[in-house]
Amino acid sequence: MPLYKQGEMFDAPGVHIVTANSFISGDGTLVMTMGAGLSLKSRYPELPKILGTMIKEYCGHLGTYGLLLYGSKGILQLRKDLSGKMDPKLITYGLKILYSIAEGNPAVTYHLNHPGVSLNKMSMPEIDQLLRSLPENVWIWQRK
Repeated sequence: MPLYKQGEMFDAPGVHIVTANSFISGDGTLVMTMGAGLSLKSRYPELPKILGTMIKEYCGHLGTYGLLLYGSKGILQLRKDLSGKMDPKLITYGLKILYSIAEGNPAVTYHLNHPGVSLNKMSMPEIDQLLRSLPENVWIWQRK
């Protein structure tokens, strides 16, 4: 079961994963305009272009990737477009990838912002049910 934390996840050492979509802008950049995605983009301005290129090569604009990691940063896919409803099957797919990676690297802590906090189109119990299977080295963050 993952650990739940409150505060600024980017202050904690480890791998930082934010929730995202697969909407690539005309210049090939992953659109990251809200919440933890915007915070990550502000801290690492080159990252949206890198992630956009990775998405384009892996699955294309509005495709399915589940989870992508680039060094100690990553994205977990909640939806394909900017305004669509969160897709439990898509989230589950990404969380299974995260589970596998975290289980294989128990000495590493993986920090994930709580999905759906800023655009909660699923209920918190539904979201927490999906997160329940993650191991203890995954920390789920909410801002205070």
